[in-house]
Parts: sequence; structure tokens; C-alpha cells
Amino acid sequence: MKIAYKSDIHLDFWVKEKNRNKIKDFIKNILFPKTADVLIIAGDLGHDNLQNALFLEEIKKYYGVVLVTFGNHDLYLLDEESLNKYKTSHARLSELKEYIRFIEGVYFLDGDIADVAGMKILGAGGWYDFSYAVRHGISLEVIRGQWEVIMRDAKYIHPKIDPPTFSSFEKEKIRSFIYDADIVFTHVPPLYIKCFDDVLMNSFYTFYGYDLFANNVKYWIFGHCHQAHDFYYDTVRFLSSPLGYPVGRRGEFGIRDLNINLKG
Repeated sequence: MKIAYKSDIHLDFWVKEKNRNKIKDFIKNILFPKTADVLIIAGDLGHDNLQNALFLEEIKKYYGVVLVTFGNHDLYLLDEESLNKYKTSHARLSELKEYIRFIEGVYFLDGDIADVAGMKILGAGGWYDFSYAVRHGISLEVIRGQWEVIMRDAKYIHPKIDPPTFSSFEKEKIRSFIYDADIVFTHVPPLYIKCFDDVLMNSFYTFYGYDLFANNVKYWIFGHCHQAHDFYYDTVRFLSSPLGYPVGRRGEFGIRDLNINLKG
């Protein structure tokens, strides 16, 4: 089976209009899609649900199945219009799920498992838990204070979340099904990779998930950190292929893929 994977598409930074033809051009000229059995999108589609739905309709034409989960940007309410429309980030996410429900062959996973030709794929958002900085001796009070200043999550997710609490909630969703999974994908990486040199910044990009690895999972796909990765930790292969933004912290063009035969 061929699995393709991508994250951090941030569509509205690349395509300003809800225009199907421009989205088609973006897919063709930036993502260079090639056919595969499954495309996994590990969060951060973009800030506009309708535009995201148009994108998923078009990208699905290249893949047998498309599996999606949410990232932090998929919860953002950026302006007064969005706040008035949705009131809460959960309502915006629910609308996105509803759009996806009507796109044939596209599935939103939020602590759920999809069975694709006998391969069990678990998807969830995941969330950072501040533990990276705590393990470097920084107090939760300092970490929370810097999070309020640095991270747009503190401003644009409504109502405001407590990251360690939300991370625990997300982690339990993963734990509930992980022993049945062959492949897992989350937006936030479940181990301490180095996204930034700064310890505090790194604590906003990872969660402690090492206790989740002792199971049947062979592949874990993630996003959030705008750097491509392909490495092993213990027996699990960790993969990421973020797109990122047109300027600043950009990942990579194209969509990575690999052939998987878990019985081989």
C-alpha cells in the first residue's frame, strides 16, 4: 500500500480566494500530487472551512482515501466576524467535520481509527503539554506567561484552553485505540524533537508520548513543526512533510509517500 502524507498546508496563506480553479493550481504547482492509496493530512488545513472543503474535494481526485485531523490553526477564530459566527472554536471544528462528512472518500479522524484495506490508521490532533520546558527546570508559571505572549493559540482559540489539560484529553483519545493501530497521525509530535533552539518555544511544539510507543504501531506521522522529518525512535518510524507558509518558516513543497507492507 502506498501512503502519502502532508501537514501544515495553511491554505489561506497560499490562496486568498475561495476559488476552485486557484485551489487546483495550488495543488498542481505547490503540492505536486501523485496517486497513492491513502493521503494523510496531519492538521492545519487553514483558517477558512469552506476553502478547506474545496481543497479536500480537489486533492481527493488523486487519492483513494484522504484522512484528516485538526491542528491548532483549524481552531482559530481570527476576527470579530468569525467570533460572531461560531462563538467557540469547537463550533468551527464541528462545521469542518460536517463539510467533510459529505465529501466521498474523505474522513476526519478525531481519536478514531480508519480501516483501509486492512491497515488500521488512527488519527487525532494531539496537543503540546509544556513538559519539554518543565523537564528543563522552567516553572509552569513562567511557561504559561510566555505562552500567553508568544503563541497565537492563546489569542485565537475560544474559549481559551489550558494546554496541559487539553493535551491530556487528546492523549487519552489516542491511548484508547492505539493498541489496535498500525499507523498513527497527530498534528503535534509525541516526542521531544527540536523545532527551535529555544527551550520555551520547543515546549509549545511537542508532548510527552513516549509511553504510547510500546504497541503495534510502526509509523507515526505528525506536523506542527515546520521541518520535514524521517527518523526512528525505538521501533517506530516518525515522518513529517509540512508545507508551512509562503514566507518565513516554510517546510517543503510536494507530498511525500512511501510503500508500506506490514506483513512483509
